Amino acid sequence: MTNTIVNNMTEAFNSVLVDVKSKLVLSMLEDIRMYMMKRWQSKREKVETQEGLIYPKIKSRFQEESKKKIGYWIQGMSYLC
Repeated sequence: MTNTIVNNMTEAFNSVLVDVKSKLVLSMLEDIRMYMMKRWQSKREKVETQEGLIYPKIKSRFQEESKKKIGYWIQGMSYLC
């Protein structure tokens, strides 16, 4: 991953922890654990209801990019690794 992506992920996680940072260590860790469990559960539910092999957001982005570069990408020449 690039430094920008890692930095954005870190900043997003830190913004969640603003209220938690003032608590005692055990309470802080418990709140972080609960946050992560809720987040994983919501992501799991999204994945379970998703249809197809490619997520809708990625699929739409791929379609947009393929329209821009229609002269550079041959659809019949794509292979799975």
